[in-house]
Amino acid sequence: MKIICLHGGGANSDILKTLLAPVVYELAKSDKIDFVFINGPLESPPAVGVAEQYDGPYYRFLNNDGPQAAQLASLARSLSKAAISPEDFSRECLARGMAITPSSQACDFVEQQVEQHPDGPFDGVLAFSEGCSVAASLMLRRAAQAKTSLFNFALFFCAISAFHLDRPGAILADECPDRINVPTLHVVGARDPALLSSMTLYNLCNQESAALYDHGKGHTIPWGPHTEKITSGFREVVRRAQRDL
Repeated sequence: MKIICLHGGGANSDILKTLLAPVVYELAKSDKIDFVFINGPLESPPAVGVAEQYDGPYYRFLNNDGPQAAQLASLARSLSKAAISPEDFSRECLARGMAITPSSQACDFVEQQVEQHPDGPFDGVLAFSEGCSVAASLMLRRAAQAKTSLFNFALFFCAISAFHLDRPGAILADECPDRINVPTLHVVGARDPALLSSMTLYNLCNQESAALYDHGKGHTIPWGPHTEKITSGFREVVRRAQRDL
């Protein structure tokens, strides 16, 4: 089994590999899985806090990074008492000029990697933050154009929303009938400024085959006791995908 892995904005493939190391180690005890980590096509300044822990160079998939973490956190706090839905939160981001600018080029790049990478073909995709946004947007585009799924399953960590390709803004479940119809695992953090954005992507996936795990922390992949829960969810998503083939 082979999985292509997409890092977040202002990071690189080695950083994602480090964050996932405990999960990969646990999976290797009983599963034969090749994780193929690729870099985004655009050089980038490091994301907040990244340079203090990891070496560059740093990359991203999108020409812009949409709302910064501090902006998202501030907006989430200001709206917290209103019990706002993930979709309304995304609409508020758009109204305030905080939405991701669409990028068909980012989708094209990842699609080319999937189809031409020497280590392919790939059964699934694993992505973090901005990588989730590009992967999900590409999956929805492929499903709409070719009526087929690009992957058999997807694993999303601290996701940023999928985006429209023809206008700014997130693709929202209460506005769009399209869904990601393969098994998915969504790993989110209750203290992540991007939590509501992550939930917009969760809501875009088929709820009968979408699993959700909240590690309770911020915009990261925590180690320790969470590794077992993430690994278990990972295996269940793969089992569902194999059953559906």
